[in-house]
Amino acid sequence: MRHRSGRSVRGFTLIELLVVIAIIAVLIALLLPAVQAAREAARRIQCVNNLKQLGLAIHNYISSNDTLPAGRIWPNSAGGFPTIFSGRQNTTWFCLMLPLIEQSALGNSFNYTLGSEGPNTPLPQGFFANSTIAQTKLSVFQCPSDRVLQFQINPGYAGGALSGVLLTKGNYGVSWGNTDWGAQFSNSGLAPQYRTSAFGHDGSITIASFIDGTSNTVMTGEVLQGAQFDIRGVMWSSIPGGGSFMSRFTPNGQTDYLQIKTGGDFLNNAPGLFCVNEPVQGLPCTAGASDNAAFAGSRSKHPGGVNAGFADGSVRFIKNTINPLIWIGLNSINGNEVISADAY
Repeated sequence: MRHRSGRSVRGFTLIELLVVIAIIAVLIALLLPAVQAAREAARRIQCVNNLKQLGLAIHNYISSNDTLPAGRIWPNSAGGFPTIFSGRQNTTWFCLMLPLIEQSALGNSFNYTLGSEGPNTPLPQGFFANSTIAQTKLSVFQCPSDRVLQFQINPGYAGGALSGVLLTKGNYGVSWGNTDWGAQFSNSGLAPQYRTSAFGHDGSITIASFIDGTSNTVMTGEVLQGAQFDIRGVMWSSIPGGGSFMSRFTPNGQTDYLQIKTGGDFLNNAPGLFCVNEPVQGLPCTAGASDNAAFAGSRSKHPGGVNAGFADGSVRFIKNTINPLIWIGLNSINGNEVISADAY
């Protein structure tokens, strides 16, 4: 090619252009994982900060009330362990935290007399009375590594009478022990000892109850938000995978330590009503449990494990590969387990 002045101007050949494009593609391929890793590190830091805020709120509650918040609130006249939508309050621990995480206005608006569910007349009054609060999204409960989803009760349940309300979801639950929601093994035929956890109770747990030491006891951990009809992530209830998790699974595990249940979280009712199996999203589940026999593990989108909040206020990363009995020991308050610092 010649310029008007008569000088020759050489352009890129096709081969040179392809080489340049290939070099750029290689550089992008090398840089992209580093960028993604940096973004995940930032998300994980935010997730840790959220758990620290919740841990501080729990300790402030203890300072004011001398006990940990109840894992759930049932009326004293319940007469045994109720089930979901059985006409009881079923107010979760999280609702007690609202005034302590700079959400006093929201907490003052919550009707604690009715609770998250409340008496049936014939539908649960609390579910509707507190629906405006339960539709409020709180940043302290959202891990940026996870999706932002809502919960709707499947129209196939109760003829769709409860399907008009959309509840927000979150990513943090409390440790409910090594068995199931009813603190029993009703479906296994076995009877190993239930190990008391920081939650999974109606109150009366104090700091003095932590015989194993606050630095060796998990109080809170991560959960994932399931699909629209999946109960997991529903922080407004103490249900498994919502406001609570069980140490029966190791973090992100699919088989419980007794080798009884495989396929992920064991949840209530028929498939598609409260359990939406999403193994690709890290949310495997099987349906068919009663409310009391249901259980779910701690899960996250962080590679290799979950963040857990300990009773001393610290937050530590627990690997998926932790020994199941070590994980159970960390989630009990008075099991007298001897756990080495390098065991997890």
